[in-house]
Amino acid sequence: MSDIGIHTSAMLVELSISNWTGVKIDRRASQEVDEAKGTKTAANTVHKKLFAGTQLLDDIVKFSARVRATHNEWTLPWTDNGVRLLPSSAFMEYKSAMSHLETEWQGYVDGFLGNYVDLKTEAAYNLGASYDASDYPDVEDIKSRFSFKLVFSPVPTSGDFRIDVEEQAKVELQKQYEVDAQEKTSRAMQTAWDRLHKHLENMSDKLADNTKGDKKVFRDSLLDNAVSLVDSLKHLNISNDPKLEEARKALELTITTVDEAQDLRDFRPARIQVKQGVDDILSKFNF
Repeated sequence: MSDIGIHTSAMLVELSISNWTGVKIDRRASQEVDEAKGTKTAANTVHKKLFAGTQLLDDIVKFSARVRATHNEWTLPWTDNGVRLLPSSAFMEYKSAMSHLETEWQGYVDGFLGNYVDLKTEAAYNLGASYDASDYPDVEDIKSRFSFKLVFSPVPTSGDFRIDVEEQAKVELQKQYEVDAQEKTSRAMQTAWDRLHKHLENMSDKLADNTKGDKKVFRDSLLDNAVSLVDSLKHLNISNDPKLEEARKALELTITTVDEAQDLRDFRPARIQVKQGVDDILSKFNF
């Protein structure tokens, strides 16, 4: 697919989340460790959690990881600097999902900031001799260290070179861009195929009987993730690859034979039928 198709069917999006981790190097403790170990030079670094004893900051960091994972599920890789490709058809759903996540993330941040003064008092008790009041900026300073930002931009076209160069050089730049855009598109599509392949292999493994002929243990997410994948691949097939769409429809047809994961646990014939459908997809397409 050419860059002309890409720039009309997708856009670029960059997610930026900044968090204050509340972790700082304890230089005094680091020096004490060096002295205790008899090192000849500074060799040990001791980090201290300024709010040891509370999970509020850790919860923000963990939730941010969940946001990034959701962002990656909706998008495909494009550049090495964090900019990713978002299919235009998924924009409204993606924006809605990320808006809800941003609101939830902000709730975690507000919860921490609202308790900041009390947490500093608790830290003085929890950290003992490691406590240093100068480690704790005022709450407004801390507030500025948290940010959540989404930046959307169009995919440039090969003719988008607004620079004063000779025509021959401009043609060469356009050709270079077209090659680069094609490589990025191919890499993005490979990611979509890889997601499908990984999940199919996981399903095939989990749905197989164990060495004793009994069912293996698997979570409801095995089926839930398959349903989500079938839906997301409708959007992520940015080059309209007929093979990928065929594989997606095959998986969709396979999982519609059961209503929930518990059916796969309770009924071996249903489990074997789904596994066979998954294995047929794996064998038919050149992953």
